[in-house]
Amino acid sequence: MRIIKTEDRLDDCVEIRKAVFVREQGVPVELEVDEKDEAGSGCDHFLMLDGADRPFGTFRAYYETETNVHLQRFCVLKEMRGRGFGREALRFAEEHYARLGAEKIVLGAQCTAVPFYEKCGYTAVSEVFLDAGMPHRMMGKTISIPS
Repeated sequence: MRIIKTEDRLDDCVEIRKAVFVREQGVPVELEVDEKDEAGSGCDHFLMLDGADRPFGTFRAYYETETNVHLQRFCVLKEMRGRGFGREALRFAEEHYARLGAEKIVLGAQCTAVPFYEKCGYTAVSEVFLDAGMPHRMMGKTISIPS
């Protein structure tokens, strides 16, 4: 897992999201890529890399409040799913932001992914709503520094 600080690796994050959300799920690219993908936007970008430094997953996050972090655009390439990388990435984000003083992570989960997030300790905190034409639910989890 790497926190992205360079333009080239930010491009890797966007390309993974295009593969998953745009090409695989049919989300229009203009809804997928936005101002939070620009350097200096205040949004943190994270990249999952394999042993050969090849990117295969990503997400981004930003502070909604002083203590609440909003995680977005969480995805893993199809061929890498089901191996526990998503769970590891969430744990990394939770520990990272807890160490920075955050108390909660919230995210908008596609309804098909709600069971995954529930297994990772997240709780649905909203009714179903549409985002990019797909049903989602807001989910949240209180985080703390691991002992």
